[in-house]
Amino acid sequence: MKYLTLIVLWSGLFQSSSLFAFPPSKTKIPTPPADIIFERDIPYREGHERWVLNVIRPKADSTQPRAAIVLVHGGGWTGGDHYRFSKMGFQLAQAGYVVITPTYRMLQDKPFPACLHDVKNSIRWLRAHAKKYNVDPDKIGAYGNSAGGTLVLTAALTKKQDFEGKGSHQNVSSELQAVVCSGAVGNMLHPNHSKRAAFVYRKLAIGKNRKLPDNEIKKIMRQASPSSYVRKDVCPIILVHGAKDKVVFIDSTDEFFKAMQKVGADINYLRFEDGSHGVMGQKGAKTMPAMLQFFEKHLNQAPHHQK
Repeated sequence: MKYLTLIVLWSGLFQSSSLFAFPPSKTKIPTPPADIIFERDIPYREGHERWVLNVIRPKADSTQPRAAIVLVHGGGWTGGDHYRFSKMGFQLAQAGYVVITPTYRMLQDKPFPACLHDVKNSIRWLRAHAKKYNVDPDKIGAYGNSAGGTLVLTAALTKKQDFEGKGSHQNVSSELQAVVCSGAVGNMLHPNHSKRAAFVYRKLAIGKNRKLPDNEIKKIMRQASPSSYVRKDVCPIILVHGAKDKVVFIDSTDEFFKAMQKVGADINYLRFEDGSHGVMGQKGAKTMPAMLQFFEKHLNQAPHHQK
């Protein structure tokens, strides 16, 4: 096992106190640094208030296309918005990346796979706008925490034809070249989950359809689980989890990591015995340089592939 250290701004899986979706919040819009351009509330698809994202990018011009990073917030599929990772986006933009921070439909808007469709749509939108934002379309990474971590991990694992939905830019790939995720669930059907997490996973499958039979619920939960898509030919991945996480138990992450190792995937696991669901923020200032090193290696230093 390779050990890396990362830092993030933590946004927990269950930061919403109810199971009702809320429109994206604009109450805490941060002020960007002087060297950053912060473009807000851009639709990546028309027709829903949650089909929006922000673009965060360096103000300085670059003669070469930049690598890009998609930051996907958590919130237990019940809350959160496209401003939640703004400060991390500013840091990454100051390191030379173009960053987007999309939001997506919550479980009360529509059950799975709507949320995954939306995350993939935002990746396609970024790649479709690569020329406008001076992005290298072959160098797009992603970070997500908790629910967002589960979504970016599943987005990376599912092939192009899987879960694209009916959104915009259907002729563009949603593939990712590097992924970091923290506090993500490996398998929603694992026998050991917190009661609250197990309830939310079922709600994610059911949505408003209370008459959905149990076998169909389990089928959808299986589809929403990264463990259903274990394969070798996937981009480099870092999993981050705390053994004392009482929100998303670590058990299914352990099993997912072992399964990916077994097939020979390029995957690393940062497993903290004393970490809880806020493990990323708990581990402090050493972690951001390591995450930047990971993206530097797999995005900026990776060769450009002509399509």
